[in-house]
Amino acid sequence: MLRRLKLKLHALLHKREMESELDRELRFHLDKEIEKNLQGGMRLEEARAAALRSFGGVERVKEETRDVRGLRRVEMVWQDLRYGLRVLKKNPGFAAVAILTLALGIGANTAIFSVINAVLLRPLPYDQPGRLVAVLDSLPTVGFPRTGLSQMEYIRLRQESRSFEGLSVATLRGVTLTGGGEAELLTACIVSSNFFDTLHVKPALGRFFEPEEDLAGKSSEVVLSHGFWQRRFDSSVQAIGQSIALNGNTFTVIGVLPPDFKSPLELQFGTAVEVWQPIGFTLTNLERGSHSLNAVGRLAPGATIQQARAESGMILGRVVSENPGYYPTGDGSVSTMVEPLQVTLVGDVRTALIVLLCAVISVLLIACANIANILLVRGEARQKEIALRTALGANQGQIIRQLLTESMMLSVAGGTAGLLLARWGLGAIIAINPGNIPRLAEISLDKTVLLFTVAVSLVTGIIFGIAPAVHSVKRDFHSALKEGGRGAGVTGGSRLRRALVVIETATAMLLLVGAGLLARSFWQLRRVQAGFEPSSLLTLRLSPPSSAYQDNRQITSLYEQLVERVQALPGVTAAGVADAIPISGNDDDTVVEHDDQQLELSSPDVSVTFRIVNPGYFRAMGLRLISGRLPAESDREGTLLVAAVNEKMARTQWPGENALGKRFRLLDAAPGQATTAYLTVVGIVGDAKNQALDEDPRQEAYVPLPQQAAAVGGIGPSRSLTMVIRTAVEPTSLISQVRQEVSSVDRNIPITRVRTMEQVLEAAVVQPRFNVILLVVFGVIALCLGAIGIYGVIAYTVAQRTHEIGARMALGATRGDVLKLVIRQGMVLAVAGVAIGTAAALGLTRLMTGLLYGVGPTDPLTFAAIAVLLVLVAFVACFVPARRATKVDPIIALRYE
Repeated sequence: MLRRLKLKLHALLHKREMESELDRELRFHLDKEIEKNLQGGMRLEEARAAALRSFGGVERVKEETRDVRGLRRVEMVWQDLRYGLRVLKKNPGFAAVAILTLALGIGANTAIFSVINAVLLRPLPYDQPGRLVAVLDSLPTVGFPRTGLSQMEYIRLRQESRSFEGLSVATLRGVTLTGGGEAELLTACIVSSNFFDTLHVKPALGRFFEPEEDLAGKSSEVVLSHGFWQRRFDSSVQAIGQSIALNGNTFTVIGVLPPDFKSPLELQFGTAVEVWQPIGFTLTNLERGSHSLNAVGRLAPGATIQQARAESGMILGRVVSENPGYYPTGDGSVSTMVEPLQVTLVGDVRTALIVLLCAVISVLLIACANIANILLVRGEARQKEIALRTALGANQGQIIRQLLTESMMLSVAGGTAGLLLARWGLGAIIAINPGNIPRLAEISLDKTVLLFTVAVSLVTGIIFGIAPAVHSVKRDFHSALKEGGRGAGVTGGSRLRRALVVIETATAMLLLVGAGLLARSFWQLRRVQAGFEPSSLLTLRLSPPSSAYQDNRQITSLYEQLVERVQALPGVTAAGVADAIPISGNDDDTVVEHDDQQLELSSPDVSVTFRIVNPGYFRAMGLRLISGRLPAESDREGTLLVAAVNEKMARTQWPGENALGKRFRLLDAAPGQATTAYLTVVGIVGDAKNQALDEDPRQEAYVPLPQQAAAVGGIGPSRSLTMVIRTAVEPTSLISQVRQEVSSVDRNIPITRVRTMEQVLEAAVVQPRFNVILLVVFGVIALCLGAIGIYGVIAYTVAQRTHEIGARMALGATRGDVLKLVIRQGMVLAVAGVAIGTAAALGLTRLMTGLLYGVGPTDPLTFAAIAVLLVLVAFVACFVPARRATKVDPIIALRYE
């Protein structure tokens, strides 16, 4: 080592001598030229100027000097890189551990940033996406804090607003494709004629809808998605003008969308749209209560979101005042929200992604602290080398530069390995995709992600390298050069190492508390009683074409026949149908009015979920009858209109009274134009989770299928229903037989969403599971890194104190005394880190409130359990080197050094 350092020093001195010789030669020739000019009769200033001109001028001389200095810097960097590479090659174990540790931290950050980049940062795939906004209604007092616009509201906003260059609406709907073999259920997007113009989209083939086609009965045309056009028409340009049958009706193809186009609804829900139809407004019936239109607007040039929000609020205010008694008034609860379209598409996912980003940053910080500790230890071992370099003329800046170069080499290697881990991690993230993360299919290691990884790698190298590098040049090098100077400078390094261990432990505590809270929340969610029996229950969606089943009698007859056939299958114990099953997200909500009191829409009690069911539904789902009776086969069209209600609705609508015999009706039309009739409550059933497992049951009314036309009026009739089948065998084993029975009744009825009820419940908890899996993985990594950090510090301390331990044992200290001494030193660091991490977690976990269910953000049980876990892990990390210390032979230890 000393010989190589001398050779390097000689090379540097030789290089400097060459540069000095070059400078002297340049000065010699310049002086000769000045002397020559003076002899020619010039004054001194003129002689110098003429000499400089002859050498190309002052700038040329400066340029030559800069070139020499630049080459010198490049050469020094290259030498630092070569020397750093030799150092790492001599310590392959250290280099491998450091690179793997950094790869975990940088790879996790790269993977999560890839998701955040695709979901939160990458602009929407439309022209001038910053001008696109979503317009929503907020009616919190009736249970709709965020909902779509009604037809009337949209028309008024489109006519009166000046803040929008364009305002369009869209909604999704299932349609049945027939005429090409087996019936197929397609997803159709129902849009206003200006929808594509608002998004600045041009057709790949044909044309889009005309304004007059917005009206009902004025259009029988469709636009196809590019994928459906390729699949159905084999990419033929002759598709324009051809016909397809949707819901039994004939539609003419007028256009094809570009291949890369995805509507906002497709980005938000991940549902591929195959066909596009005009919305078909009915101007005589504005459907004031149906807030189902998803509005997308493009701001006018120069307009701001604040202006659009204020103007939309004034227009909505006029709509509310012009319709007294229909909207909640007087309390300011009705409002219009205008927000960037990307914010609407992301929704609640933003909070979860930010929590995950904080988690991976914590992992990276712990990794940096670990590597910094290792470098500090290596710095102690290299102090003689650094002292010798200093004695031979190297200054502090050169030494720091060399050590930082080694750190940067580690971080760059860790970043490269991290990219490989991130590529694998992204595959895992997509595999456990919760389904509600928009644009997840667009995640990739693109240029932005690569730049992020490079930046993180460079910053990481500086973070974990700067403290050890600076500390290395602040030692007593005179003592280090002495033979007995092993302990020189240990005290300051020991303090820094201990501080880093405390930071690691505190960060691990914070991360593990977050993971623990989510895990407890997920456990609580899985233990929720849904109110029905999900086991041995098969569900499937049936969508008969509207042309063949136009009225309620035909629909009722069809489903009664299907239920009868399916219930006769071997292994089936009960079968029923409903327009929507619990936890599916397809519930219909409306408001109710009693026959014995005036409707007050400002009350939160008027919003009710209603289900169209047949009598077999209750037995198939396992719903409990509390009192009264259930709807029966005798409850048909022309008889007394009846309904069963859940306990929540009975308590809310008729507090302190017996709900049996009470009457109410469902409203979905303007005042004075109600087409619904009053229903009589004949039974009360147990509450069931209807919207989500983490929400309280909502008010719910069950309406018999044969009576739906009179009961729901303009809301229905429901044609697409879900069949629920309770079995005595494995539910999935009956799928093919059920398909055969449906096909034998009508081969044009497509069957979709074939799932067991347990799969439906699993889908309801997939987002919490996604959060828990990732955060627990990061938490375990943080725990392991923290344990390694504590172990490393204690192990190094034991090695440094071998002489002291030997002396203590020679003077009578027992092995137990030594064990306590070493363990106490490590546990003090662990307890300090746990205390700091607990204090930080008490404040930061409050940001996770929206992600938790059944557990508070400061849950004492979780905090205590994580603290005990960390202390136990720290104890094990301290015990191993402590036990090694008790085996020190005092005689050998006293001869140490």
